[in-house]
Amino acid sequence: MKKRILLVVVAMLMVLALFAGCAQQSPAESSADASTATGSSAAGESAAAGGDGGSNLEKSLAIDVSGYTTPDGNPLFIDTIIPEPPTRPEDPDSLPETDSGHWYDFEYPFANVEKETMPESPADGCIGKKIIVIKNGDHPYHTAYNEAAVQAGEIYGMDVEVMSPNWDVNVQTQMVDQAINEHPDLIIYLPVDQQTSAQHLRKIYQAGIPVIGSNVMPSPEGMKYLLSFSAPDDWGQSRLLAQQIAEDAGYKGGYAIITHNPGGSAYYARAYGVVTELAKIAPDMKLLDIQTPGMEAEEVKRVVSDWITKYGDDLNVIATSETTGQAIGAIEACEAAGRDDIIIGGIDNSETALNYVKEGKLACATNQPPMQDGALPVQLAAKWFNGEELPTAILMTPGVITKENVENYLPAQW
Repeated sequence: MKKRILLVVVAMLMVLALFAGCAQQSPAESSADASTATGSSAAGESAAAGGDGGSNLEKSLAIDVSGYTTPDGNPLFIDTIIPEPPTRPEDPDSLPETDSGHWYDFEYPFANVEKETMPESPADGCIGKKIIVIKNGDHPYHTAYNEAAVQAGEIYGMDVEVMSPNWDVNVQTQMVDQAINEHPDLIIYLPVDQQTSAQHLRKIYQAGIPVIGSNVMPSPEGMKYLLSFSAPDDWGQSRLLAQQIAEDAGYKGGYAIITHNPGGSAYYARAYGVVTELAKIAPDMKLLDIQTPGMEAEEVKRVVSDWITKYGDDLNVIATSETTGQAIGAIEACEAAGRDDIIIGGIDNSETALNYVKEGKLACATNQPPMQDGALPVQLAAKWFNGEELPTAILMTPGVITKENVENYLPAQW
C-alpha cells in the first residue's frame, strides 16, 4: 500500500511540474521587447523560440526589427538606396582620370553584369540558418561591423560566424576553403583584393553556397556570383566630402589626397571620387599629389610634412580616406608646421573624427556607420531565406558631418 501511495504522489508531482514549466515564460520570450542592438541576443533567442504555432517561415516573417537601435540611438536597420547607374561610356579607359566616366566600371561593377544562375531561395524562413562572414581585415570600424552582424543574426534567429584574414589575401583564400567545408547556409564576403575576389566568389558559387557581398566591391567578374551587394556609398560620400571641402576652400587652391589601402574598392572611390567631383565643381582647384602611406599616423604625418615643405602656401586642402590614423597624422603635421589654415576633411565617422570636427581641427567627415553596415547584409540574407527577391546592389545613404551637425552623430560607434 505504501508503495502504491508513493507512486501516486510522484506522479502528481510530475504533472504539477509539467504545468509549471508550460506556464513559465522563457527568458527569450520575456526579453522579446528588447529595443537596443546590445540586447539583441535575447531577441534572437525569442525569434528562434517563436511561439508554439506557425511554420518556421511564418515565425521568421513575424520578426519585427523596427525598434532596434545602436548605442548612438539611431536605428540598427536603416534607410537605403538602390543605385541607378547612368549609361556606360563607350570606352571608359579613353577618358581622363579626372572624368567620372573613366571610373564607371569601378563605381558600378554591378551595372552591366550578366549574373550566373542564382540559387533559389528555400523560402522556409531565416530562423535556424547558419551564416559565415568572411571579412577583409581587422580595424576598429570592423570591430563594430562584426558586433552588429552577430547581433543582427541573433535578432533574426540565425547563427553568424565571423572570420578575418587581417588584410592578407592568401589567408582569405584559405578561409574561403574553410568556410565552404563548414557548409553554411550562406556566406557574406568582403574582399581583401578586388582582382582575387572573382576567384573566391566563383569557388563559393561552384560549391552551391549562396553569397552576398558587403562593404567592399568585388570586381565586375566577381559580381556575377552574388545574390546581392550591400555597402556604404563610397563614391557618393567621397563626392559629398569634395563638395564640402571645395566650399570651405572657396573653390580654389591646391589639394592632396591620402588614399585607402590599395587593391580594394575604397582605394579608388575615396581618391577619385574626390578628384572627379572637384574637377567638375571646382576646376580652379589643383591636384598636387596622391599618396598611399597606409593607416598609421606617423607615416601619414611624414607624408603631409613633406607636402608642406614641398608645396608651401600652394597646399590648401588635404583629403584623407579614413579618420583615425590618417586624420591624426595629417592634423599633427599641420600643427607642427603652424599651418592651421590647411583644410582637412576625411571619410567616415570615428570617435576621433567627430571630436576633431567639434574642435574645428577637421573641417568635415562623412557618415559611414559601421554597425548599420554590418547589420545590412545579414538582413538581406534573412529576407532571402524568407523568399524575398533581393536587389543587385543596395547602398547606405551617405551624409556629410560638419561642426554644425556633429552632435547628431554622437556618441560615435567606434
